[in-house]
Amino acid sequence: LTLQTSKTPVTLAPQKMALVVIDMQNVFLSSALGRKKGPGHAVEQALLSKCIPAARKAGIRILWLSWGISDEGLQTLPPMFYRNFGFTFNPTEDGPEFTAGGSKQQWRHTDDGIGLSLGNVTLEDGRSVDAGRLLMKNQWNTELHGGLADAYREGSRCTPADVKFHKESHSGFWGGNTEFAQYLQSEGIRTLLFAGLNTDQCVLATLQDAAPQGYDTIMPKDACGTTSPEFAQQMVEFNAEKAFGFQAACDDLVHAAEHVEHSYPEGL
Repeated sequence: LTLQTSKTPVTLAPQKMALVVIDMQNVFLSSALGRKKGPGHAVEQALLSKCIPAARKAGIRILWLSWGISDEGLQTLPPMFYRNFGFTFNPTEDGPEFTAGGSKQQWRHTDDGIGLSLGNVTLEDGRSVDAGRLLMKNQWNTELHGGLADAYREGSRCTPADVKFHKESHSGFWGGNTEFAQYLQSEGIRTLLFAGLNTDQCVLATLQDAAPQGYDTIMPKDACGTTSPEFAQQMVEFNAEKAFGFQAACDDLVHAAEHVEHSYPEGL
């Protein structure tokens, strides 16, 4: 498979590749939790219409990496995570500021926090469901969102089958030899395509951990999104090709999947 990147075409073996889809969960995307249409939903559409079908066509396995904290993990979770998920920020004209790139932001304390119940929420079809405890494993809020959940169920019956992993930090590699890291090693996967949310947080953290371990890291930039200011997305795009590996686009992956070669070059 030859994938055009922003630097150069790269030739890759599909059976040693994985599309890693990060944090495309109800907690970040569902309107039932007040999430408005934004970058994450654009990523969702890009995945469903381009990246996932292309990966299936080329025989690239799809790995779903999502927040899913265990009760044991909750006991040793660093305090910063409680702090980070206990606040949000919104544009403001006055008051305390977080100034970045010329924008004003005001931090606001939220009523929820990691491990706390989100209560019942009403879905678009009128059903009421228990959203569960924030960011905890096997809860509605940490399930894959919308059509992505259907894509995973379909992929779990494919060959190679989709696999879902939970993480308890920004990076899927954090916390020793995680199940995600073990799987990559045992399956001989060497090239990782990164997609999901947020570009400058969990996507970047996992990508940064992968690169120095020798994985080929590729970021299809329109399959990654963030609610952070625009410069945060631009920074990761720059470093994805400058410092860590390669940057491409979803259309590049689609084109590559349509032109997979099924024979080895002469002499190999």
